[in-house]
Amino acid sequence: MNRKLFLATLAACVLGAAPLSNALAQSGKWPTKPVRIVVAYPPGGATDTQARLVAKQLTERWGQTVIVDNKPGGNTIIATDAVAKAPADGHTLLLTAMPYVLNPFIMEKLPYDTNKDLTPVTVLTTIPNILVAHPDVGVKNVQELIRKAKSAPGSIAFGSTGTATSTHLSGELFASMTGTQLNHVPYKGSAPAHQDLLAGRIAIMFDNGALQHVKAGKLIPLGVTSSKRLPWLPDVPTVAEQGLAGYETVAWYGVFAPATTPKEVVEKIAADITWAIRSPESAPALLTMGANAGGGTPAEFRQYLNAESKRWGKLVKERGIKVD
Repeated sequence: MNRKLFLATLAACVLGAAPLSNALAQSGKWPTKPVRIVVAYPPGGATDTQARLVAKQLTERWGQTVIVDNKPGGNTIIATDAVAKAPADGHTLLLTAMPYVLNPFIMEKLPYDTNKDLTPVTVLTTIPNILVAHPDVGVKNVQELIRKAKSAPGSIAFGSTGTATSTHLSGELFASMTGTQLNHVPYKGSAPAHQDLLAGRIAIMFDNGALQHVKAGKLIPLGVTSSKRLPWLPDVPTVAEQGLAGYETVAWYGVFAPATTPKEVVEKIAADITWAIRSPESAPALLTMGANAGGGTPAEFRQYLNAESKRWGKLVKERGIKVD
């Protein structure tokens, strides 16, 4: 399933998931205690914001407190390993992003096996990245950035929220397609990366959380990484429009559970998260982040993950990306 087809099925999934969710809710078998969402990134970033957004609604829906537990570090491995080793009863969930499928390509050894120790639940959101620059860089579009980068190879530092994240691979894909040499500076989440970008310590970022800074005039938007212009930034062209045909990246955030969690519990969680993220209550926060509501079934999410693994695994190998 490609990304466009996956996103097109989300609305239908909301309706289809509701009967199962209601039936299990009536059984009263789950949850029987507070539910913990382990977030692989620090507080203050896009992932944390999304977790708290759905946690509030799920607390009300389930009648049990949903706790957000931030466990950043290790390129998301710390959080992922914690959930992989947690009891498989549906009371411990993982919220992570692209490194989930790419860590097996960039790490020699992991303390868990994503194919055996965890199971996909549902995608929470997808967010197109925005290529932004600090005003002092002195560029206003993609072609100006390319010329500047080629004039002094390695002089342009681009920040990311971590190795093998969408913010990192967006930059690697850009460098590959333009023949430029960019200096990658990974951070532990978006909050510290934003601090350095706003201070001018890094030049650019392919970011999905910079919308507020763009609107405030603190960063210059050079292009969006989606295939189409964004409704909330209609005057900012896509990167593809500016001479890089075929360039497209999107950040995704997904929920996972320990592998042997009962199927009916996993499906209920997926259905209820779909309800929460697509609810009217979520809409204002998603608009602020520039995010698209996710949702859908575990099977659909698994198919999407397989496609992402193939696409980005190839780029990781070509670029020789490894965790330092």
